[in-house]
Amino acid sequence: MIEVELKAKLEKDEILNFIRKLEDLGFKRIIKKEETDIYYNGIDRDFRKTDEALRIRKSVNMDGIDNMDIKYVRYYLTYKGPKMDNISKTREELEVQVSDGETTKKILEKLGFKPVKPIVKIREIYKRDDIEISIDEVKDVGNYVEFEKIVEFTSEKENAINELINLMKSLNISKDKLIKTSYLELRDKNE
Repeated sequence: MIEVELKAKLEKDEILNFIRKLEDLGFKRIIKKEETDIYYNGIDRDFRKTDEALRIRKSVNMDGIDNMDIKYVRYYLTYKGPKMDNISKTREELEVQVSDGETTKKILEKLGFKPVKPIVKIREIYKRDDIEISIDEVKDVGNYVEFEKIVEFTSEKENAINELINLMKSLNISKDKLIKTSYLELRDKNE
């Protein structure tokens, strides 16, 4: 699976207007959740140098279940390969849901993987067809919007990037606002 992703800075005072535009284009709000990402560095190589990522994500549904105040928690183990181009954050992504996040953390650490300070964000997801848009409020980093489309083959990547760029333009986000920097890198720059 290839995750085609574009990311741009979104100022806090732009969020409500941005959401209205999304809804006008037929996007529906899917979920609001808190995500805590713990990244790990490689044993035999430095993932910062190889542009790879290994993380455990704890995802807490903030909407509750069936209008009840029950929050469910899910954990995911994710590997992301190096970025595939100079425009987007497109990369191979392998992800599996794990039933026990704490045990998964212990396994990685027993194998020698070193955790780094977690990234915590509130994420609101909107979806239309096969495009997902996430509005993120990232602790110690700021507000961002991510445009994402999953494709199966590398040959589909360029069309997906162009589709997302055109969508961004229709939402008044210019191509020069694109950033390829991860939240982890942005947070480390701020510290």
